[in-house]
Amino acid sequence: MKSIENINTKISAGTAVVWTASEFKKHIRAGDTITPEDVDVVTCGTFGIMSGTAAVLAFQAAPAGSFTRARHMTLNGIPAHIGPCPNESNGHVDAMVYGTAQSDRPGYGGGHLFADLVAGKSVEAMIETDTGTITRQITLAEMSSAKMIVTRGAFKNYQAFVNPGGDAITTIFSVLPMQGNMREATFSGCGEINPLENDPDLRYHTPGTVALVNGAPGVILGTGTRTSAAKPNLSLAADMRQMDPNLMGGFKMVSGCECLTSVATAIPVTDSAAIAALSVLDENISLPVANVANRTAFDTATYADAWSGDARVRAAPDNCKTPDCTRCRDLCPREAIRSDLTITKSCMGCLTCVAVCPDHVFSAKTGSLHTASGSIPIVLRQSDRVRGELAARLLRDRIRAGSWKLGGGV
Repeated sequence: MKSIENINTKISAGTAVVWTASEFKKHIRAGDTITPEDVDVVTCGTFGIMSGTAAVLAFQAAPAGSFTRARHMTLNGIPAHIGPCPNESNGHVDAMVYGTAQSDRPGYGGGHLFADLVAGKSVEAMIETDTGTITRQITLAEMSSAKMIVTRGAFKNYQAFVNPGGDAITTIFSVLPMQGNMREATFSGCGEINPLENDPDLRYHTPGTVALVNGAPGVILGTGTRTSAAKPNLSLAADMRQMDPNLMGGFKMVSGCECLTSVATAIPVTDSAAIAALSVLDENISLPVANVANRTAFDTATYADAWSGDARVRAAPDNCKTPDCTRCRDLCPREAIRSDLTITKSCMGCLTCVAVCPDHVFSAKTGSLHTASGSIPIVLRQSDRVRGELAARLLRDRIRAGSWKLGGGV
């Protein structure tokens, strides 16, 4: 059995063998026999909606003595909860912003705000105090502290959702009302590259272990809320100043906005048990299929079904026969469709445009869930495996460069 200390020594010397989860799986699918002597570290990643994301932000709102207490605040129209420090008379504010918070601007939520701040954009702060209202522009660089906390993220497994009833249902799990009679399915999760799918017993995902959160060095605080033995998840924290706006963001839904977050972790290959856990493939990972009306699972598929389609959408603007139609652009959860119907890098392949465009401007092999109840077409992916793999590669490259150690130090 190798020790983490042994592996860290190899990382420092530049001799460690580091693969991403996808690279490891290619060997497994090829029938290769992998031993702990063949690889030292495997990096895993996931990207998608993680509702339990929040930010604690602090900055100087006004000169000392301008007000005694701040009472309420918004950032780009999004509520920021003042506290817990009273900061009496010093002009400073501490506030928490929830990733799922909604602004007074349609289609803009906490996830969008976080990505805007990380991208260096200026946001408008409106602060109600005991002496009046302060309005000012603020950037992340001007903040004295900006920490992101993920209360539950990187779930080992999610559920897919369908609507068995006859009537369409408005739900947080769809961009449009979900059609009845099980005509469509939505799902989350990055399957075989997800960190906890590859370490289901949490041997290496322990409190104090370093991880990448939205591309920034962070730390695992422990298991997250709603965790269970069958469906563990993580709580993490990281400094927003080192985050990558391409690995985070907001996602418009029919019931408001959700927060997109990415997590990448490194699994040391210390023994044969680690190899066995890392050998899990999409086709072996169950994806329960639940009734969206009560979230009760009644059937099952696999993540091989979920990720059998194209990772990205193709656009053919010349196919458009209704140039005045803005439906695809208006409904895009990532606002990733330009006026000329080309696609920006914000796209995460969610498939919404494929489902709603009558002229087939947008196309992709969407895949279907194969269940005992029949084949159910996938119309929405709330996770992005392309970005999950990107996060895993970023961590792999840091380890190869010797700038990242396993365990509690970077």
